[in-house]
Amino acid sequence: MRLRRNFFKTFFTSTTWWLGLTISLILSQFAAQMVEEKNKIQFDFQTNNARLAIEARIHSHVEVLRATRAMFHASDNVTRQAFHSYVTDLDLPNSFPGITRLSFAPLVLDRDKAAFESSVRSDRSIDTNGSPEFVIKPAGSRPEYHVLTYLEPMAGNRAHFGFDLASHPRGEEALALSRDSGELISSYKPMLNIDGQQNHTALTLQMPLYRQGMPLNTASERHAAFYGSVGAGFDISKLMLDAIDKNTLPGMRLKLYDLGRNDEYVPTGTSDPGYLLFDNIAMPESRLDRSPAVSVKDFFIKRTSMTVGSHMWEIEFSTPKNTMLIGIDAYFPWLLLAGGVLGSLLVYGNYDSLLTARRHAMELANDMTKDLRASKADLAEAQHMAMLGSWLLDPDTGSMTWSDETYRIFRAVSVANNPGYADFLAHIDEHDRERIQQGLESSIRTGFEFNTEHRIVRPDGSIRWVQMITRSSNIGPKRLLRGTIMDITDRRHNLEALKRSQELLRELTAHQDRIKEVERKRIAREIHDELGQTLLALRLDVAMLDIRTAESHPKLNDRVRGMLQHIDATVKSVRAIINNLRPAVLDLGLSAAVEWQVNQFRRRSAIACELVMDSNEFTLSDAPATTLFRILQESLANVIRHANATEVRVDLYDDGSNLVMKITDNGIGIDPDDRNKADSFGLVGIEERVLALGGKFRIDSAPALGTTLTIFIPLQQSIRAKLKMFEE
Repeated sequence: MRLRRNFFKTFFTSTTWWLGLTISLILSQFAAQMVEEKNKIQFDFQTNNARLAIEARIHSHVEVLRATRAMFHASDNVTRQAFHSYVTDLDLPNSFPGITRLSFAPLVLDRDKAAFESSVRSDRSIDTNGSPEFVIKPAGSRPEYHVLTYLEPMAGNRAHFGFDLASHPRGEEALALSRDSGELISSYKPMLNIDGQQNHTALTLQMPLYRQGMPLNTASERHAAFYGSVGAGFDISKLMLDAIDKNTLPGMRLKLYDLGRNDEYVPTGTSDPGYLLFDNIAMPESRLDRSPAVSVKDFFIKRTSMTVGSHMWEIEFSTPKNTMLIGIDAYFPWLLLAGGVLGSLLVYGNYDSLLTARRHAMELANDMTKDLRASKADLAEAQHMAMLGSWLLDPDTGSMTWSDETYRIFRAVSVANNPGYADFLAHIDEHDRERIQQGLESSIRTGFEFNTEHRIVRPDGSIRWVQMITRSSNIGPKRLLRGTIMDITDRRHNLEALKRSQELLRELTAHQDRIKEVERKRIAREIHDELGQTLLALRLDVAMLDIRTAESHPKLNDRVRGMLQHIDATVKSVRAIINNLRPAVLDLGLSAAVEWQVNQFRRRSAIACELVMDSNEFTLSDAPATTLFRILQESLANVIRHANATEVRVDLYDDGSNLVMKITDNGIGIDPDDRNKADSFGLVGIEERVLALGGKFRIDSAPALGTTLTIFIPLQQSIRAKLKMFEE
């Protein structure tokens, strides 16, 4: 890029400079806000992780208490030795460092106080000396006592041994609430650490114990079944520091407040030290800045709450905003400002070149416009050659855009205003209009393609067939319907002519079959009447000659008997030829003919063949009965030649509307590819015969799974009329 001599002089006095500087300042401030938002998101992420870790830690520690209660529910008598072994196996300092003790506090009535103290003093299961100093504390007479009897580990907790949890009114109230509700309760108080040098905050959780087998549905039933509670003491400091990531603590301050029980907790957001349970800034290992903050705006602060037992806890997380600035974040706004100023310089430097580029762009746009017009003309010509028009519909307004070929197909006159949806429907034949309208509306609503053929009416009254394909598309937020329309009148006429040709061919084939059957019947009758009678007369003459030469001419008689045998064989052959041409059994009805054919099949092939027929005779005229017989004859012949079957079943029945013949074998089946071979005329011939009767033909077969041929011959009145025409 080549700069003019007075470039900088004009630059600093131009609008580009001042506009660029203003935008750069705005972007710099926006970038600073983005950095702060990013740090806020990171802060929220860390606090959420810390909160989840704290909840998980508290939950795991509470589960220890639940497991302790389960131990008491599992046994009617948990001894001090068993409780001691259980707590020892838990390895609290390593596995649950936040738990300082586990305890069992049975309910002791005032009348049983002396006996209870005596039994505890004499218990030597842990210490051989027993516990001679054991007394219920504090002293005094009360109706009932909740005495810390089992206390583990005893080291550091002996001062609580024998303490009555209900000696304080709030403790008694909390225990009563837990007893009647069956829920976990919590309380806290400062407690002196084992070394006696540092105060910690301790949390106490208690869970009620109920006698096995007693109902617990109401508060009074739970009161009656209550016999004590199990508890756990927690060191809040250890629990909190062990729960969250040590890498998070150095840069984040964490305060934990106890807002009280759910029915009496103070409003959230309190900073009263009286409710403070934990503050990690007071921990010796904390590296947080203890100097007072200049302003709350300098900190990220977030509060979240959780329920522990019957108390509501609130956690406050805070960290200085400047500690979240890492790497380039601290310099990004200034870098953006410098980049904006430099960008303004570059933008102005491109100003001169843009003027030249604009001129070239205008020239290119003019060339593209010319090419676009040429492309539209080519498209219109291609549509005209293919007789394919296109249109666009706006469903909201009903306005449409038609291509030139669409106008030509409709023979409509192009007007200045775009045609409407109503104009489009008006060109559709009234018999198809409702169906097309429903299809278009469905395509608009569902977005599915709509492909159909229908008729249109031109202004001169002529009817044309068209194929229409529609598909919805979105242009921005707007849904439009695009469609194409093609004149298929000539194609449809050709298809109808082809269909008619196929029907004529089928009728010709049926006619040939009828002529063939008539000729077979005539030839069979002539053979029977003429040749049969001649053979019969010849046999009678030869038989008489046999009688006369039996004694007088023995040698001649042998020749005569040989002639008789030849004549008998010829008669059998003639009868077989007559049966092959047209079995006489057909005159007895379809059922008899089918039964005769099945018997012939069994005799010739030695294949097991089962015939299942209705008991009633089927009323069919000669032509369809002969056709069904020929189909059965050819099918059984195919079984012998090709199927390699060992069993065949033939079913013939009337299902109410059809005469059904089903031929099933367990042979090798038919490969689907073999059905369409050019020289496979057997199945084609069967199908054509069935179609000529107005029926249906179905093949169910697969390699090695056998074959089933099913023929349906409808017997409705209209079909019966067609069969009558077929016979004639």
